[in-house]
Amino acid sequence: MTVRAPAGFAVIVTAAGRGSRAGGDAPKQWRSLAGRSVLARALAAFSGFDRVVLVVHPDDMGNAIREFSGAVTIVSGGETRASSVRNGLLSLRGSGISHVLIHDGARPLVGDDVIGGVIEALTAGALAAAPALPVS
Repeated sequence: MTVRAPAGFAVIVTAAGRGSRAGGDAPKQWRSLAGRSVLARALAAFSGFDRVVLVVHPDDMGNAIREFSGAVTIVSGGETRASSVRNGLLSLRGSGISHVLIHDGARPLVGDDVIGGVIEALTAGALAAAPALPVS
């Protein structure tokens, strides 16, 4: 089941990192996980949002456009995660969006309960919300 976001909500999925600590030939968000890219799985978790902004490294723009064009707004990332998030936020300026969730594109297994909990906290009046899960 996919969480349906209320009007005025958007999500920014950051995927501009290079994943150098993970090693390998490609950044981890572009690697395959059970036949789909990690990034595609992360984006699918937010399919109930009317506005999805994908922030990618400039070198990955071609891949992003081929895989996600039309489904999301694609913007270029910055030198740091903070500047990438800023680029995503700037792309929403003037769009009537009042609440923004920010998610890491290399985290493909976020569940509806986490997304729904953040939305619930924000609609209840919280100025900000960050999910936390117990350590197992």
